[in-house]
Amino acid sequence: GMDTTQSPVAQFTSTMPTLQGYTRTAFLCFFISHIPITLLVDGQAFFPRHYYPQLLRDVVDWYAITFKDKLMTHPHEPWFSSLVTLEVLLQLPFFFLAVYALLQQPKLKKNEESGEQNNNALVRGDGLFRSLCMIYGSMTATTLIPIFASFLLDGDTTVREKGVLMGFYLPYFIFPLWLVVIAVCEENVFGHSKEEGKKAR
Repeated sequence: GMDTTQSPVAQFTSTMPTLQGYTRTAFLCFFISHIPITLLVDGQAFFPRHYYPQLLRDVVDWYAITFKDKLMTHPHEPWFSSLVTLEVLLQLPFFFLAVYALLQQPKLKKNEESGEQNNNALVRGDGLFRSLCMIYGSMTATTLIPIFASFLLDGDTTVREKGVLMGFYLPYFIFPLWLVVIAVCEENVFGHSKEEGKKAR
């Protein structure tokens, strides 16, 4: 008969959370909150500042001075502005897609249970969307490395101040990295149709 013992990788991935339940909720909160942060806060290092109301400029200036975040201090370092350019042009469209795909999941699951096939590659977790998760996640996690390095190597901040700054930026490293792990370990990032997949193999 067939060998039913699972490989260590298969055992690990079977315990790996997919984008369901609490994990789905956490990612929904992350992507929904990221849209205004990108447009209103980070965007000030990309768009001309006069596009923003004085209040928003003052809030970012207050944050940068209070927490000694030199990256968010105007005028911005060219390398940091280039990372924000990537965020606005490449990541921002993905945030909207990710929110849409995550919101569609309960409906798709219901349809799947009733035997309907979902042909929308943008919201299915086993094709284009899974690939985009890998691209977005690996690109974003990588951009955080020079940011962390600049904080750690800054001679003008104390260890505590470095820790606080790292804390502000850490979610933008952890969530993308988490997404890459899910996309690499799971054939479907939403965890649907596992049984059907096994039958098909």
